[in-house]
This record gives sequence, C-alpha cells and structure tokens, in this order.
Amino acid sequence: MSLDNTIRELVAAEVARALAPLRAQLKALASTSNKRGPGRPVKDGAGRTSNAGRKCALQGCGRPARSKGYCAAHYQKYRQLERTGRLPPDWKPDAKANSVKNVQLPRGRAGAKAIAAARRK
Repeated sequence: MSLDNTIRELVAAEVARALAPLRAQLKALASTSNKRGPGRPVKDGAGRTSNAGRKCALQGCGRPARSKGYCAAHYQKYRQLERTGRLPPDWKPDAKANSVKNVQLPRGRAGAKAIAAARRK
C-alpha cells in the first residue's frame, strides 16, 4: 500500500506543478472580472457611449436603446439602410432619444428595385 500512496503523491504533485500557471491566470482574471461572471473583463467604456436608461432615437418608439442610440429593431433597420446606401441624413449614430423621423421602406418588388438602384450608384 505504501507504494500506491507514493505513486498517488507523485502524480498529484506533477499535476499541481503543471496546472500552476493556469491557476495564476485564472486568479488574475477573477480579480478583474465584474458581476457577470469570472473571466469577463470590466469594460472601461473608452470610445463607447453608454445607453443605460436611454430610449430609442426614433420618434414614438419607447423601447430602450441598445446600440448607437437605437432599439434592437431600429438598429437592424439602420444597418440595412446603411448597407444599401439609403440612410437618411438625420439617422446618425448616437442620436438623442426621439429625435429621428421614421422612414417607411418599400416592400416586395418595389423594395427590391430600390435596393438594386441604390447599389448601382
């Protein structure tokens, strides 16, 4: 039995030596993490605008802002308008709440024609 215990102790010491750098990194990550869980760095907000408590930039939309001052649905619309070259001038990144007029997009065949025309420009 003493040989068995000796082998177990050797293996445990070898595993502990191999895992020491990993444990040190995990400890460093845990000291910089926030409430969302270990390993997630605390965002300092450099170059980003906080949308906490803001409402969507579109007039009449009361949903909370998620990105660039728009709610999730209107941000997708913003991306589509930007990608197709049809972004109106008042649709700006980080617009103030309820400051942007909504745009009614054409549907169906008319919408496809408008996108194709915008891409040819």
